[in-house]
Amino acid sequence: MKDENTPKILEERQTGSAPRFSKATDQVPLNLVTVKCDAPSTFRLDDPGTWPVVVQFLLYPKTLGGAHFIPFRLLLVVLMIIFTVQLMRDGYDAWIAQYLHRLNLPVHETGHIVFSFFGNRVLHSLGGSLFQIIMPLVFCFALWIKPRDILGASVALWWAFENFIDVAVYIDDALHMKLTLISGGTGAEAPYGFHDWNFILSETGLLLKYDTIANAVYTAGYVGMWLCVLWGAWSLFYYWFYQRNSSSSW
Repeated sequence: MKDENTPKILEERQTGSAPRFSKATDQVPLNLVTVKCDAPSTFRLDDPGTWPVVVQFLLYPKTLGGAHFIPFRLLLVVLMIIFTVQLMRDGYDAWIAQYLHRLNLPVHETGHIVFSFFGNRVLHSLGGSLFQIIMPLVFCFALWIKPRDILGASVALWWAFENFIDVAVYIDDALHMKLTLISGGTGAEAPYGFHDWNFILSETGLLLKYDTIANAVYTAGYVGMWLCVLWGAWSLFYYWFYQRNSSSSW
């Protein structure tokens, strides 16, 4: 007796009209089942919605309006390239290094004041160099996270990595202490503890490794500055080819 709830395929099977299944594998013929699958989105530069989240976070710039002065932004990228080449060629003797040192010095001294509240002499000495790097990072994140101004963030981050070079020069002087300090004399003429990195490395037992540490900081600074150049240049490239004709973000 036929049950009304008997599936149609089973009914056809009983009457012999349904396609035969293999008893060995019991596989359903492909023409019986249609499976609809959504194809994965293809990565497209002009559609940030197809980018991985991390890539969006790192590389998607805000859409620039007509009021933004694009030639000035291009000039910033060119200047970053020129200054990075000068720093790699001339080191601390480069004009830009000397100029920025005058800006970095007040930040350095402020760092000593801020870190003095920790009550540790090593941290107090280290605070100047750390604050030189922390301050530009604050500007970098302020421009990057909310406004999505990647070019502005790249310039601020470039400044942070330039400070690596400024700090590396100080570290490289830790043993011989020939640099002229803010007091007007050299570290060798000053009391113990006045030369920050001589004190830091002496107290941590790393003084004889000063050159290795300095070279590592130099390398990090140079690599970081070039990455900042690429980051800033990317924002202009993306604007010119994908955002120029659009006044709204994706």
